[in-house]
Amino acid sequence: METGVLPHQGDQLLHPLSNPGAAGLCPEMLEVAEEASRAGDFNLAVEIYNSQLADLQQPDRGLCLRKGDSLARAGRISEALEAYCIAANLGKLRPEELPVLVETIARTLRGKELGLPITPNGHNKSSSGQGGIQNDGECEEDETPDLFSCRICRCLLHEPATLECGHTFCKRCIENDSVKDCRNCKQQLSKSDWRVNVVISGLLDKLFETESKARKMWIDGEVLWSKQNLVDALERYNAAVDLGKWVTKILHVHFLYML
Repeated sequence: METGVLPHQGDQLLHPLSNPGAAGLCPEMLEVAEEASRAGDFNLAVEIYNSQLADLQQPDRGLCLRKGDSLARAGRISEALEAYCIAANLGKLRPEELPVLVETIARTLRGKELGLPITPNGHNKSSSGQGGIQNDGECEEDETPDLFSCRICRCLLHEPATLECGHTFCKRCIENDSVKDCRNCKQQLSKSDWRVNVVISGLLDKLFETESKARKMWIDGEVLWSKQNLVDALERYNAAVDLGKWVTKILHVHFLYML
């Protein structure tokens, strides 16, 4: 199976197919998808990749990665992560296979910090309205930052777990007996219908290394506190606080839950 990454063609990264001769693959359609990507029509590329994947008896890892890249470029980050997750199940992801996803998320986060509007293709749009395409309704402006926060505890995701409906929360949050349905779409929650999201977990470690460490220390402190191991719990809390001022929001939220 090919697992390398082909060089950029123009500005596009092209992942090699695992089985280029598989029945159902149409080279001409793949060329159209690549041409659409080069022209900036990422949604068309996604449609073609979806069609090609549907014609295969089993998913092609390289095709899943191409689909993920096109979705990321189109600003459809949640769907892109799903495609990368499928690829990860077919073979371990390597950092050099994810530059499009990482760059798109990093660009969006930088734009949020600067207060710039974000277009669906992940580019920051200037005040003149140029530099991006119009929102087609498929992606909310806050999708990328919200991707890394849990809507149950409203903190940075810890051990992200994705439900059958596709929404992601902290593993410990969905294991709480008081949580009966998905906080996003209200679909009834089955405690067994979730999986650890290795892609989001890896991105958290890469993009929010300090925050993730602090979050883990704070949760370790909560566990120790619940076991009445107060001295060790306070050590963990202090270590979390020492990692940065950003943790103030997390502390505030957690203290509200503890009161």
